[in-house]
Amino acid sequence: MKNIQAISIMFIWTAISILVLYFFDAHNHYRQISWAIGIAISLLFVHMINMIIYFNITGKEPYKWFKSS
Repeated sequence: MKNIQAISIMFIWTAISILVLYFFDAHNHYRQISWAIGIAISLLFVHMINMIIYFNITGKEPYKWFKSS
C-alpha cells in the first residue's frame, strides 16, 4: 500500500514540475544551450526529489520481497 501512495505522490510532483516547465516554454527553447542545461538540471532535481519521496514514504518496505515466517 505504501508503494502505491509513494508512486501517486511522485506522479503529482512530476506532473506539477512538467506543468512549470511548460509554462516557462521549455518545450520551445530546448535547442538553446542555456535552456538545455537549465532543463537538464531541473529534471535531475525532479528525479532526486522523486527518490526522496519514495524512500521516505516506503522506508524499508520495498526491500522485503518475501515475508519471513
